[in-house]
Amino acid sequence: MRIVALIFFVAVSLGGIATRPALAEAARVSDVGAAASALEEAMLMPELLDVMAREGAAYGGDLDRRFLQGGGGSSWQAEVERIYAPERLGPLFHAAFAAELDQIGVDTAPILAFLGSDLGQKIMRLEVSARDALNDDGVEESARAMAGRLEVEGDGRYKTLRRFVDANHLVDMNVSSALNANVAFLKALSASAGAKTALPDDEILAQVWAQEGEVRGETDSWLMAFGTLAYGPLSDAELELYLAFSETAEGVALNRALFAAYDRLFVTLSGELGGAVGRWMVGTNL
Repeated sequence: MRIVALIFFVAVSLGGIATRPALAEAARVSDVGAAASALEEAMLMPELLDVMAREGAAYGGDLDRRFLQGGGGSSWQAEVERIYAPERLGPLFHAAFAAELDQIGVDTAPILAFLGSDLGQKIMRLEVSARDALNDDGVEESARAMAGRLEVEGDGRYKTLRRFVDANHLVDMNVSSALNANVAFLKALSASAGAKTALPDDEILAQVWAQEGEVRGETDSWLMAFGTLAYGPLSDAELELYLAFSETAEGVALNRALFAAYDRLFVTLSGELGGAVGRWMVGTNL
């Protein structure tokens, strides 16, 4: 399954940088649901969920070819689009994100101060744009090649991106989310495909864990390609600021809440996809 999170949202208080009035006002709202909504607006979540919906539709095509021998047709695609509908993803993500923020107890005021700044909004737009662009195979191949060249050359920008990825534990968190999603998919597939094909949980876990090395390598490569593409327009100073922000208590807390929320979301979606594939397989074989 495609890596699930792959978004680097971090933030801290940024003294002296003007913020959008609406975001600054929202920072004073004590209700965690309202705070989560303000953060989602600042992180351009509607635009990001639109990208994820398109990714989900493409992934549905992969599942059709792999499990249904390409026989799912328009009915299968409609089911996938229903599961990944942006108007459905929004509430699912919001509920999970608000719950995580509430559990962590992070102060959202300094986070919103950064996300609402000119630099914060520039970074958010670059991240969403790069995430969308990498769905084009040619763009992804080019970005991976560029990242590889920068690594071989010992380029300073590559080293900064590597520090960013490592400091935020992005590989570990994305790998964990991807494996959790794969487990949910296989469990639901096994349960819905019938008793004759059901797999015990320990076998499912073994199958998924056997993929860990491959998933880790793919995740690392994708992250470096993403960073190379997304942050190319940033100056070295801006990228260093972003790295510094990510290492603050607020940045760490936000990343933790985001990845936990994404994990919940994609476990839910993967389970639904696995169940749908299983039911489709059973129906096809009747």
